[in-house]
Amino acid sequence: MKKIINHSLFLIGALLILVNCGGGGGSSTPADPPIVQLPNPSTSTWPGSSWEVVDPSKVNMDQAKLQQALDYAFEDSRNTQAVVVIRHGVIVAEKYADGENRFSLATSWSSAKSFTSALIGLAIDQSYISSVDNKVCSYLSDWNCDEVVCLSLGCPKSRAEISIRDLLEMRSGLEDENIGGLSIYSSADDQLFFALNRTGVKTSGTEFLYSNSDSMILSGVLETATGMPAKEFAERDLFSSIQMTGDWWSDKEGHTMTYCCIDATSRDFARFGLLFARNGRWKENQIITPEWVSESTSPAEGLSYYGLHWWVYPSTNFFAAQGLHTNDIWVNQSLDLVVVRNSDFTRYGTESVRTGSNIHSTQAPGSWNNTEFLSYIIESISE
Repeated sequence: MKKIINHSLFLIGALLILVNCGGGGGSSTPADPPIVQLPNPSTSTWPGSSWEVVDPSKVNMDQAKLQQALDYAFEDSRNTQAVVVIRHGVIVAEKYADGENRFSLATSWSSAKSFTSALIGLAIDQSYISSVDNKVCSYLSDWNCDEVVCLSLGCPKSRAEISIRDLLEMRSGLEDENIGGLSIYSSADDQLFFALNRTGVKTSGTEFLYSNSDSMILSGVLETATGMPAKEFAERDLFSSIQMTGDWWSDKEGHTMTYCCIDATSRDFARFGLLFARNGRWKENQIITPEWVSESTSPAEGLSYYGLHWWVYPSTNFFAAQGLHTNDIWVNQSLDLVVVRNSDFTRYGTESVRTGSNIHSTQAPGSWNNTEFLSYIIESISE
C-alpha cells in the first residue's frame, strides 16, 4: 500500500543581507540526456562525471507531484534559473529557465558559508587545526588580540576570547558589517581587513548575530592554518573529491570570500548536497568525517535553527545551505534527498576578483515560500 510521508515543514526565513552580484548567461541549449532505466537506484548509487536522469518512479516518487514543484518554482514572478532534485544519487526532476541549461553557471551567495564550514572540518581532520574551539588569535596574531573591546555591557573582553566555533555559530560578539551602512561586499578591497576591524557589541559565544564578516575571518584562519587561500584548499581537497567545478571569488588582496560567491552549475551544487546527504562519504572515500557532518548540521547549543554555518530544521529532518534570493541547497539524509534551487543570475566582468567591475546580480523570487515548494517534493515520495 502506498504510504505518503508526513511533510510538516517548519522553515525559518534567513535574512541574508548582501548587495547585488552576477552570473553566467545561457547559450544554445544542448540536447538533454535521455532518461535511463537504472535498476533500483539506492544509497549506493553515485554520479560519475555526469548525472544519471531517471524516471521518478524508479525511486518511489510521483512525477505529477514533482511537476507541481517545478510549476511553482517557474511561475513568472519567481525568477528561478534552475531546480534540480536528487534522490538516491540520480536526478529525478530538473528544469531551467529559457536560455539556460545544465551548463549554465549559478551563484551561491551565502550558501558558500556551508562550504567554508566543510573546509574547517577538513582542516581539523587533516590536523591543520587541532580543534574548532581554538582561539582565532592563534591564527591571526596581528589582529591586535590584546586589545580590549567591549563585548558586553560592563564586561570588557579582548578579541583573544573569540574561538573558531564562535565564528561558525555567528556568535563572535562583533558588530555586524552593515552597521553604519557599510557592506563588506561593496565597501572593501581587502575584505579580511574590513572584517577584522569591527568592534565588539556583545559577549562572544552568547548571542547570535548573523554576519558576513564572521565568515570572512575564517578565510584568514584557513589561509594561516593550511598555508594556502581557502579556494585552493577547496579545489584540492573538496571540489576535486566530488568531481565538482567551482569558481570561488576572492577580494582584491587575494583572500577567498568565504561568506559568499561560489559560481558553479546547479548540478555541481547538488554534488555538495549529496556529500552531506551521504554523511560526508563520496563513493568509497570518506571526505568529511561523519562527526563533523553531524555537529555542523545540528543546532548549536542554545540555538534551534543554526549549526556551524548551516541552517537546520530538526522538525523536518532538513538542513540547508541558504543564500540570498533563495540560492539554496536542501538536504534530507533520512530520505537521501537533495534539492537545489538557484535564481536568475548575471555575472559582470571577466575575473572572479571582487572589484568595481566584477560583480554578481541575482533576482529575488516573488512570493516564494519554501514550505510550499518543498511540500510538493516530499508529497511525491511514497517510501
